[in-house]
Amino acid sequence: MADIIELAEGVAAEIGDGAEVMFAPEFDLKGIKEKRIVVVPSGIETKPNARDYLEDRLKVQVGLLRKCTEDDIPGLVREVASLGRRFLHRWVAGIRCMKAEYTPLYSPEHLRERRQFTGVVELTFLSVHRNEE
Repeated sequence: MADIIELAEGVAAEIGDGAEVMFAPEFDLKGIKEKRIVVVPSGIETKPNARDYLEDRLKVQVGLLRKCTEDDIPGLVREVASLGRRFLHRWVAGIRCMKAEYTPLYSPEHLRERRQFTGVVELTFLSVHRNEE
C-alpha cells in the first residue's frame, strides 16, 4: 500500500511555491498579502480490484489561501483549477493521479466573513497492488 503521508509530502514538493503539509490547518490571514498553499492527507479508500489485488484510492486536498478583494477572485479561481489539472495523470510517490475534484471550488463564507480566498482541490491517486495478507 502506498503511504499517504509520503504522497502528501510529494505533492507539496511538486507544487513548490512554499507549499506545506499540515494535518489541522486553520488560518486567520490578517495582514498577510501572500498566498499560502497547504496540502492535507484526507482519505484512503481500499477495495478489491481483482483476484488477490487491492485498489487504494488515496486522497490529498490542496488548499490555496490568500487575503483578497473581489477583484482577485477570478485569478485565484483559475489558479486553483490549474493546480488540479496540473496533477492529472502525473506520478507522485510512485502512484498516479486519476482525478481532481473541486467541491466547492472556493468558500464564499470565508470571502464574506474574513475577506479570505480559500480554494480547495482534492486529488485522488490510484494504486493497485497485490493483497499481502
